Amino acid sequence: MATLALLGACGILSAKPLVGQEPAVEQPAAEAEPAGEAQQAADASGETDSESPKPVQDQADPSAEPVVAEVEVPSPIDAEQAKVTYPRAVAVAGEKLYIVDLDLPGIWLRTPDELKVYTPGTKLLRKPVNRPWAVAVHPDDGILIGDSASREIYAAAGPGTTLKALNNGYLGIPMALAVGPEGKTVYVGDAERRAVFRLPIDGGKPELVARVNARGLSFDADGKLWAITPDADAVQRIDVDAKTAEAIIVERPYQFPNGIVWVGDHGFVTDGYGKSIWKFTADGQTEKWFEGEPLVNPVGITADDKFLYVADPRKEQVFRFDRQSKQVEPLL
Repeated sequence: MATLALLGACGILSAKPLVGQEPAVEQPAAEAEPAGEAQQAADASGETDSESPKPVQDQADPSAEPVVAEVEVPSPIDAEQAKVTYPRAVAVAGEKLYIVDLDLPGIWLRTPDELKVYTPGTKLLRKPVNRPWAVAVHPDDGILIGDSASREIYAAAGPGTTLKALNNGYLGIPMALAVGPEGKTVYVGDAERRAVFRLPIDGGKPELVARVNARGLSFDADGKLWAITPDADAVQRIDVDAKTAEAIIVERPYQFPNGIVWVGDHGFVTDGYGKSIWKFTADGQTEKWFEGEPLVNPVGITADDKFLYVADPRKEQVFRFDRQSKQVEPLL
């Protein structure tokens, strides 16, 4: 009985509803809690029973047919009545800012004129967009969404509930997304397998790139992929052509890093526990760039030519920082 109690406390026992019951609403995992990797994986995936994860191949089979399917989000939330609850990732394209709301669940679109739900998720466990963690701008239009509930990467060409599933559930917990410079490949940080994979942006089986436990990904102008991890080698630079990784920031100077973005000749890292944003350079120098109010738990981060955009779920807010003056303003 003690063993069963322990398993239940860790979220390992089944949380499937009884026949006739409404599905339980899953609560967001605490971004700033440095829980063990196994517990973080369980929290993120919603895999609260003993089901084995679907297998993933380290190398895509070139003879295999693309595993792409159009899906509809079942029982989507009421987008008209929705409110921002847990913003944890952001992506920017011109005046469009896409915001992952983990607990809504769904993806918001903010423009200078309005804030609206772009992709309504569902409260149904293990269904598409029940557990969105990451978002990236699709080069052709729309967005890419990393969803741990269905172990899937989705392409949303426009607003609504119609999505294209790109990898047939081969990945585990897609917590970070980045589109390659050529616009034909999407790179995924899989927290369950502690590795970075890639797949064609139109869909297909993932291919292993590097054994890097990435929770955030960002390309630089030279085509190198920067990754933030919760491990001792906090910032790593990945050569996606050679499939090698180099540790740049070691001994984890950040308390609990969450997001990363590369801008020009340097990068920025969010630190949830530290209530701060750090700046670092390619030679491994790092310094605290901003700390304290209004930040409480900065997580997701992205940038454009002038600003940083930082998602803070504890504040239920996305903040915009001027990179020159460090002036900050809320956007929601």
